[in-house]
This record gives sequence, C-alpha cells and structure tokens, in this order.
Amino acid sequence: MSQFSFTPPCTPAPTGSGWFLLCLLLVFLAGCAGPGAARPSPTVSVPTSAYRATPQGVFRGDEPVPLYGINWFGLETPDRAPHGLWTGRTVADFLAQMRGLGFTAIRLPLSPQVLIPGRPTPSWARSAGYPADAYEGLRYFLGEAQKVGLYVLLDFHTYDPNRIGGKLPGRPFADGYTQADWLADLRRMAELSREFPHIFGVDLCNEPYALTWREWKRLAREGAEAVLSVNPSVLVIVEGVGNASDAGGWPAFWGENLADRDVEIAPERSERILYLPHAYGPSVYRQPYFDAPDFPSNMPAIWDAHFGWMAGKYPLGIGEFGGRYEGDDQVWQDAFADYLLAKGIRIWFYWALNPNSGDTGGVLLDDWETVHRGKMALLRRLMGE
Repeated sequence: MSQFSFTPPCTPAPTGSGWFLLCLLLVFLAGCAGPGAARPSPTVSVPTSAYRATPQGVFRGDEPVPLYGINWFGLETPDRAPHGLWTGRTVADFLAQMRGLGFTAIRLPLSPQVLIPGRPTPSWARSAGYPADAYEGLRYFLGEAQKVGLYVLLDFHTYDPNRIGGKLPGRPFADGYTQADWLADLRRMAELSREFPHIFGVDLCNEPYALTWREWKRLAREGAEAVLSVNPSVLVIVEGVGNASDAGGWPAFWGENLADRDVEIAPERSERILYLPHAYGPSVYRQPYFDAPDFPSNMPAIWDAHFGWMAGKYPLGIGEFGGRYEGDDQVWQDAFADYLLAKGIRIWFYWALNPNSGDTGGVLLDDWETVHRGKMALLRRLMGE
C-alpha cells in the first residue's frame, strides 16, 4: 500500500490573530503562483521496520518473514507482461492461486523496459485487464500482490530482453547499456520498494556467469550502495557467478558459484545482504557428476563446495531451482530438497510458475491452471507441512 504523508502549509494557533493572518497570506501566495507552478510532491514513507537478513532467516523488525517463493516470468521478455494472461486469467486470479498453494513470495524477473513509462504491453495482456503501459503494469502487479499478502523480490534479470534467442548476458551491463544505466535502474527498483513495502529485496543481477567472483563482488558492492542509498530498509540480493572463477573442483550452474570464501559484499551492511545462488539438475544441463555411479549421494559435497558452506554463517537461500521432475531430474530434486532441509536453508524460489519454461516446465501445466502434483508435493515438504 502506498503511504503518503502531507504537511499542511500552516496550522492556526488556538488563540491570537497573528498566526491566522499568516495562514491567509500563505494561502493567497499559493493561489497567485498559478496552476502551473511546481508544488512539493507527496513523500513516500520508508517502512518503519527494516528487513534483516541473518543466517537464521529473514526478519522484519523482530518478526520472521517466511519466504517460500516462486518465479513468474514475462516482464523481462519483449512482452513486458506476466506470461499466461493470454488464457484470459487475470493477475489477481493467478496470485490468489499461488497464495492458496502455500507460496508466500514471488521473484519477479524484470528488464529496464518496465521501469520507466512509455513501453506498450501486448493485446492479450490488456484483454486480461493488465495496463497498456508496461511501467503501470508493473505497479499494478505489485499492488495486486500486496492485496493477497505476497512478498515480492524484484529481479534485474537482463538489460536487453531482445537479445538473440533470449540468451542471458551474464553481466549487468554491456552493448551500450552502461554501468550508470544499471545503477539508475537499481535505484528505480529501490524507489518502488519504498512505495510498496512488501517488496523485501532487489536482486542486483541474474546469473552474472560471464564475470569472475572478484569482478562481480566489486560491482555488487556498488549496486548495493545504489539500492540502499534510496531505501536502507530493503534487502540486497547477491547471486553467485559461473565458471569464470574456480568452482571448488566441480562445474557450477550459472549463478551457483559462491565457492570463493571471501564473499563479504558490504560487511558494514551485513544484515542487508542476502545470498541467493541458483542450482539445477539434469533437466537443465547434463553436468558430468549427474552420471557418477553414486549419484545422487555425490551431490551434497558438490553443493557444499558451491554454496552450502555458507549455511549457518551467512544469510543464504536459493534464488532458482527446478526442472521437469521426471527421471533422474526427479531424483535430483528430491535429493536437493533433502539437502536444503538438512542444512536449514528455508528461503527458496522455485523456477517457475510458467509451464512455458523450456527446460523446466512449471508448477502449472500447459493449461496454465492445473497444478503439477509431484512438484507441489516436493515444495510442500520445503514449506514445512
């Protein structure tokens, strides 16, 4: 909910004519300024209780924030709108279903094209009641999520949704989109988190696999400062890298590699930094260790090397995991759920709601309504049911 605070031009004193005459004068001067004169804009209040990231979980003030999340993509694509609205279902309908399934949070992939007004949304989205302007659509989405009580993580997914084949760039800026552009867009995301206090975090860059950890750490610190300079009460989400840096002896998925023990992004802001690496199984890419004779019992040592060593020491969750949930991918996901429970990692975002995710499928089946029972049974284990 938007929270505005207005300060009236003056308040007459209970007694005495001086204050009253002063008020009349100020009102007269304001009227003389004319309709085109600049006026102070309403001030958006920062949530009084800051979000805190700890090795035990995320809190708002002293209250724990349960983050059992799902990714719903579309706003980071050239469509600039949540996918699935072409079925006629509304955003509110989808969000109510997510909440009913037990999810408490959404990770929302974005591109810069939805962070400023002026870009159109497709007709199929407008037919489902979605705004015609992509920026207004984002705001509409955030308002609907707030109504049903879902926390939101804004994910800077790509600077260019029109890249050939949709290939992710692996870095936060390039190709004419500058570092200054990226930092400005992070500040825009932080501004939204001031207005919509159910936005608990800003994910600085999705899967920066083209960078070494040292390169990404330096940029992540700058990105964190940009976000926290606007809203010091929100969390900054940092993902791992790929294989440009040593991955502890085993190849890592994009965003999974936090093997470098020097991970502190901003020690002075440690309660504002939440690490969310990504992890996937055979459905996404056939890593050599999936064919090991002892699979999946070999996996905990690999996960430990990539990110699991941080559990209990740093604020840690999983920003993406998922797959088709069949064959050895089902074996992988079941083992991964066991691992998260054993490590006490209770923050996660499943990829994805969307059935049109080419290498994972979705929690919803191709009709965009029926639930994949196997995946939801797995996720309910992680919800603590």
